[in-house]
Amino acid sequence: MKTQLPEFSSLSERVNDADNAEIVGCFRLSEDCIYLQGHFPSAPILPGVTQLDWVVQLASQYWSTPVSIQRVEVLKFNDMILPGADVDLVIQRKRKDCITFNYKKGDTALSSGRLVF
Repeated sequence: MKTQLPEFSSLSERVNDADNAEIVGCFRLSEDCIYLQGHFPSAPILPGVTQLDWVVQLASQYWSTPVSIQRVEVLKFNDMILPGADVDLVIQRKRKDCITFNYKKGDTALSSGRLVF
């Protein structure tokens, strides 16, 4: 199955103050997002595996990183991403073989982690 990324209201690449490349995006999680189906029927949330896949796919599109990862480090799910949520996503290139990501809703951390290729 081909990954269906969310519809971003903004999505761009920039270089941050630490001289690292970043992908920065904003999206609203659509109520009819395919990844909400069955997870969970009475109280849908965005699955963690989908959050990871979106990060991997975007990094691959922007930086040609592999779409398979060697390991996941420091993975945290702080809060649920619910239908209708306005979400900010920042993916940062730390090294050639390593990226970090953060999903946030305003000042609330939703999830974060480090992926090694």
